[in-house]
Amino acid sequence: MATASDPADLRILVVDDEEDNVEVIGHFLEAEGYRVERAYDGEEALEAVRRLNNEVDLILLDIMMPGKDGYEVVKTLRGRAETEHIPVIFLSAKTEEEDQVKGLMMGADSFLVKPVPPSVVLANVRAVLRRAGVEESRLLQVGDLTIYEDEYRASLEGRDLGLTLTEFELVRYLVRHPRKAFTRQQLLETIWKDAMMVTERTVDAHIKNLREKLGPFAVHIQTVRGVGYRFVEEATEESAE
Repeated sequence: MATASDPADLRILVVDDEEDNVEVIGHFLEAEGYRVERAYDGEEALEAVRRLNNEVDLILLDIMMPGKDGYEVVKTLRGRAETEHIPVIFLSAKTEEEDQVKGLMMGADSFLVKPVPPSVVLANVRAVLRRAGVEESRLLQVGDLTIYEDEYRASLEGRDLGLTLTEFELVRYLVRHPRKAFTRQQLLETIWKDAMMVTERTVDAHIKNLREKLGPFAVHIQTVRGVGYRFVEEATEESAE
């Protein structure tokens, strides 16, 4: 099992018999830097763990699947010394309290009820990894700006910025890709994944609000004329309108 806080050192297995769910969550986690393995039923999940020599840092596991269901997978994992340590998050459409209690009593580390936003899945993944001692709390620091990735907040010179979730995701994404120019459409597809009726003007509005909260530091978020926006660590005379 990896002990570094770099997501690239961590392997997450996503298991669900609905391929769309696997792909959405898998893509989101990969965008955050994690290595993602995929399985589409219980037997395939256990085979993946064996194939990877038990080197899986966390499993996101559906319950209702053909063949072995999620409960059986957890029972098998917890019954083996070499896999009993692997954290498991149930991600299920089951909403009854007794189902959640059963899952947690069987050894799951968390239980999320579908549908659940990918950002909430990610927050749970990070929390469970921290509790397991695998991943430390992560910070992004650029000058006086501190982004607390696990807490979904940011501060400037020690003062909390009071960002909305969308503003937080926007500034974090730009900061994590310094100097790279993103079109408004690229930002829409990345930050507003589930929004079908959002226009490119929405990006401009959120950038404007974000800049207002950043004050003078907003010079680091530059407008690339005819393209979109980018973040630069060293501010220049380029446009930050």
